[in-house]
Amino acid sequence: MNTNLKSTLSTGLTRRDFLRMTGVTAAAFAMPSFLSGSGYAANPGVTSMSATAQNQVNTDILVIGGGMAGAFAAVSAKEMGLNVTLVDKGTVGRSGATPWANTFSVFDEALGHDRDEWISGVRSSSEYVNNLDWLDQMLDASQDRWDDINAWGLLDEDVRHPSLVLRDKLVDSGVELIERTMLTTLLKEEDGNGDGNGRVIGAMGFSIDSEEAVVVLAKATIMCAGAGSFKAPGFPIQSLTSDGDAMAYRAGAIITGKEWIDFHWTSAETPASCWNQWSGMWDSGIGKTDSVFTSGMTLDSAFAIHTGDTSLAMTGGGPEAGGPPEGDMPEGDRPSGPPPGEEGDGEAPSRPGQSSGEQVLGAATGLGIHKAEGIWPTTMQGACNVPGLFAAGDGLASMLCGSSYVGLGFSLTASATQGVTAGQSAAEYAQQMAAPTLSDDKIASVQTAMFAPRERESGFSPAWVTQVMQNAMFPYFVLFVKQQDRLEAALSTITFLRETMVPRLTAKDAHELRLAHETENMLLNAEMKLRASLFRTESRGTHYREDYPARDDDAWLAWVLLQMDENGQMSVTKEAIPDEWKPDMSVPYEERYLNRFPGELEYLGLA
Repeated sequence: MNTNLKSTLSTGLTRRDFLRMTGVTAAAFAMPSFLSGSGYAANPGVTSMSATAQNQVNTDILVIGGGMAGAFAAVSAKEMGLNVTLVDKGTVGRSGATPWANTFSVFDEALGHDRDEWISGVRSSSEYVNNLDWLDQMLDASQDRWDDINAWGLLDEDVRHPSLVLRDKLVDSGVELIERTMLTTLLKEEDGNGDGNGRVIGAMGFSIDSEEAVVVLAKATIMCAGAGSFKAPGFPIQSLTSDGDAMAYRAGAIITGKEWIDFHWTSAETPASCWNQWSGMWDSGIGKTDSVFTSGMTLDSAFAIHTGDTSLAMTGGGPEAGGPPEGDMPEGDRPSGPPPGEEGDGEAPSRPGQSSGEQVLGAATGLGIHKAEGIWPTTMQGACNVPGLFAAGDGLASMLCGSSYVGLGFSLTASATQGVTAGQSAAEYAQQMAAPTLSDDKIASVQTAMFAPRERESGFSPAWVTQVMQNAMFPYFVLFVKQQDRLEAALSTITFLRETMVPRLTAKDAHELRLAHETENMLLNAEMKLRASLFRTESRGTHYREDYPARDDDAWLAWVLLQMDENGQMSVTKEAIPDEWKPDMSVPYEERYLNRFPGELEYLGLA
């Protein structure tokens, strides 16, 4: 038995208790025995890619990602008279997180909503590290965006699925769609020395079906590729692998929010049962909600397994572990039913060997807080420190929610509102830009690097490297209960994988080539999460440091920023929130922060 597991069970918890209380732990210790081998093997599909066909597209606006943010960005830019091309790794309306989103937050003073109450709830739930300007933007535009999705037909009862309406809207608007194409690299304008240190002028990738290279040159690029997890069991969105963050980081963009932890749960009995756990979100349609929390989500079930105090699993503010958040449930606009292509009687069909069971944390390990991780914006229109690159949705670190979730439906609403502003701003930028060009040599260099796993005769499969990464990152005591030595140990493994294994990844076909690039991106996200977690020497929201178990308002009312330095290394800095957004320091600590961390009051001398 694993020694960490054995010592934890010695507190009196049974192994069943242990696995029930944190799904991430179940995933970590149920890892197959592949680790006994070296993982090194010949590439059975090795082939030369020198004669690969290339499809080059010239456009005004490139939108990467076809979820709610990408759709609104593309339509908004198109309405300003520009040519818009949208590229999606999957199929628009079916990939990413949008098909699983079922609540849309709408602020409406005519219904008695109090703006100050909403802002107060968001501030306390986010533990004061949210961005009030982006919150104001969402509150101002939420009703208009709700009217938009209604006009587009997303709320119609007879639609096959609301997200599929997004694709229809894009096609009707004249947006060019390139689907099942994975973009791997943002292209940058060459300076006088031939270096790509200028503005972003598009992206390059490959078709998952034909394997042809795809080059899109654009006057402005909007990143709407969403966030990403580590492909944890029980999470249906396996296509989200932090691709946008990775591409932007390698292009010089600042990334933030990586220390925050998503709470999503799964069944303790069948933790990999995606349909059993998520079918309700797929089936329910999109409903309007006005639920705002007064305190943020907690990771209490992870704390409970660590301390052996099972009472912790039922404490803390916000929604209780294993149940839906309190407040009004969303107004459903579609009847419940089976997924597209399924026959049924209106109820979600059962699957053999699946049970609702007890709910535990850890289904989306690797994911941060929606709207609080991703590309760091420099304007309220989604521009960043790299010219020509904009962002919206879960790929934009607007810090709308700060260190924890703040209510129902904020993510989908903010994706729509941010998509509109990014689309309009990118269009205004593009109208001032000349059509970009890039040398054949530069395109060839990027293409060679992109296809390298296909030409490598032997090395490591992306599936093997991904599971080694999961083994390092999944245990609850890495990301849920953090401590310096454990974070540094995990970081040692992750940096080794990035430096040694990634350059030797192999791919026998286009599907495995996609997996190779996803593995590289997930490893970069893992390093970001570990470095940000080490840097923030306090606990706040969904970030718990066992060695710093309390908030430190003097030092850490701030955001952690990550950027690649001139030597290719990851630099970590912080930026303080504006003074006017800080909490009232005259309010006693225990009233200022409602949720408790294990050991917090003892650490502060308040116990």
